[in-house]
Amino acid sequence: EWSAKKADTPYGSMPLLTLTDGTVIAQQRAILRFVGKETGLYPLEDHVKAAKVDELMDALEDIGATVMKVAQGQEKSAVMVARAAACTEKDGSVYQVLEKINAQLAGGGYAVGTELTIADLLLYSGCSNLISGLFDGVPTNTLDAFDKITAIRKNVRSLPVVDAWYAAKDAAKVPASFGKLE
Repeated sequence: EWSAKKADTPYGSMPLLTLTDGTVIAQQRAILRFVGKETGLYPLEDHVKAAKVDELMDALEDIGATVMKVAQGQEKSAVMVARAAACTEKDGSVYQVLEKINAQLAGGGYAVGTELTIADLLLYSGCSNLISGLFDGVPTNTLDAFDKITAIRKNVRSLPVVDAWYAAKDAAKVPASFGKLE
């Protein structure tokens, strides 16, 4: 089914958002920014804050790219060992990316400023994916050393609308990394 639809997408990829008037918006961050602007989760009047939201979203992209470079082309057993070290050792490449991101976060449970933005949502989903088992060799405790990242994940996951959304899902199909954080 996807191969038949792929040619009709603007860039040959997902995700896509189709508006009620038929307008199609492609690409994850474009969709996220659009939804953020429509819902008040993207700063419209404060251009510096908007740039900081965008900056963080771009930096979050570095996490997956860095993980994928670790032990690229090696056998699975070597990947598992190398990625675990890259994530948990202070001189590890993934650890260093996470450390830099953590240092740039505002604190107080929010990524930028003192209110929820789309940067918080992307951080929550991206970091939860990181430790979900999606990437071979990434330990589930990879984020434990990063207090601000952990606080944002807890804050987003505890939002009533997020909690309700997960409560409506089949728990067996949701990775544990997306569960409630204590």
